[in-house]
Amino acid sequence: MSAVDHPPRVPETALDTTSRLAARIAERVSGLPGPPRIDELLARTLRGNEFTTLLLHGLRQRARQRTFGDVREQALRSPMVQASAVDARRMHALDGVLLECARDYEAVELAPVEPLGNAACVGIDPNNVLGTARFAEVASDPSMGLALHAACVRRREPSRGSEALRWCASQRVLRLQPFDRPGYSPHFRLFALATSARSSQAAGDDATERRSLLEHLTVWAELAHRLPGAGFDVAGARVVLSDTRLVAAYLRARSPGVDVERLVRGVKVHRPESAREALREAGVSEARVDGDWCDDPVVRDLPEPDRERARALRDDVAKPLQARFPQLGIGYDLTRLQGLNYYRGPFLQIYFRHENGMDLPMGDGGAVSWMQELLSDWRQRFTISGIGSELLVKLFSSKEKR
Repeated sequence: MSAVDHPPRVPETALDTTSRLAARIAERVSGLPGPPRIDELLARTLRGNEFTTLLLHGLRQRARQRTFGDVREQALRSPMVQASAVDARRMHALDGVLLECARDYEAVELAPVEPLGNAACVGIDPNNVLGTARFAEVASDPSMGLALHAACVRRREPSRGSEALRWCASQRVLRLQPFDRPGYSPHFRLFALATSARSSQAAGDDATERRSLLEHLTVWAELAHRLPGAGFDVAGARVVLSDTRLVAAYLRARSPGVDVERLVRGVKVHRPESAREALREAGVSEARVDGDWCDDPVVRDLPEPDRERARALRDDVAKPLQARFPQLGIGYDLTRLQGLNYYRGPFLQIYFRHENGMDLPMGDGGAVSWMQELLSDWRQRFTISGIGSELLVKLFSSKEKR
């Protein structure tokens, strides 16, 4: 074996602090009645600091046993630790355009990790994020990092009370759900917008969220307009608006007795066709409207409160957006299942059209209830949206720029 495979080891000592603490914890646990099974021990019995100490001890000892050869082999087989295939200069150029379009938003450089459980709090399975040994997890979405940032700002600066605060961030994130589509990798860069505001009403009115969504969509529409001049083959953009309550009302009206929660659980982000399959299983036809959905039978048949929500989304978001960007396509979807349990109220999808004619989904967004939970204040409103900026570089970079 070469010296590379067997590097010199850092000498260990019997007085090693981590090892000593781990031994003390093991001695305490061994004296418990039972003793508890290993799965119960890790999940519930150990105190937080003990859990961290044992994990650090185990990982530290395993790390010391590994060679450069072991590290090399893992790097070869695990996409999670491999460099992105995207050209860093093209990524940098796109970030520059994005930051210019989001000039009214404070740009934040987010931390690469978040508190453990952050993803689970917003409904993401912990198996799909990378937890660390120090009660943290690798960032899986910049929107969640921006939410924590917003909550901290609100706590530290209460004088900013009802002021609408706006942030944007470009972040490389890691997700561990299965991806089998070409060009996809576990880690990638996203660009997100977030608006935190305090509504004059505790519940029932989405005017604050609609204003925020209009501002977000103005950024994305301007981005689509600027991209061709920056060397990207973008020929146009389209926005699809919806509302989680309207979707739920439509599903129940078309399929009485349908379990909406169960229906949504069957939808997988990495399998876009799963939403269509779930609708078909429930006996519901897709309801997408390209014109004014308030004149469409799918909305006219809904109860008046739902029809009013549809009118408000049209009047407060679609109409002013269309007036400013006449070339922007705007449609509506009453059967959008993706994100139905993630967003609360108005939500949207963003599509960019390639010069070859393909219409590709590049992002989404909507109102979420996270800030209400983080600050225990039901007047808080938080609106997010984002696009797959790295995917945009991969799919839309002009050939001469690649």
